[in-house]
Amino acid sequence: MRFIIYILGMLILGSCVQAPSYKGDEYALITSNYPIINVNGTAIEESYKLDLAAGENTLVIVYHTYSKDYHCTFTWQAVAGIAYEVTDQENRYPLTLYRWQRKNRLWAMRLDPVDPTGCPVVNN
Repeated sequence: MRFIIYILGMLILGSCVQAPSYKGDEYALITSNYPIINVNGTAIEESYKLDLAAGENTLVIVYHTYSKDYHCTFTWQAVAGIAYEVTDQENRYPLTLYRWQRKNRLWAMRLDPVDPTGCPVVNN
């Protein structure tokens, strides 16, 4: 019985950090805890996960607070086959872009932080 519980526990823990899946060899993946509303100057329906062509990309992501919305703009060179993540980490700006790397089945690392080029406030 203990062996079965051990195996089930390992299966659950092993599924904690999922490896990213890419659209193709020429694409990067970006995920965000906040809605992405603009990609390379084109407004899109709110999305939290996108496949981006490799090369320079510009995203606008909305960081919602109780009284204000920050529209943070990120511009960076996306590398094909790399996963990126935008999240709030209590840094100088409300949001930060990271290169996301899966370390093992239980752990992932955020590397190479990129600050937004700007986060103007848009009042609600």
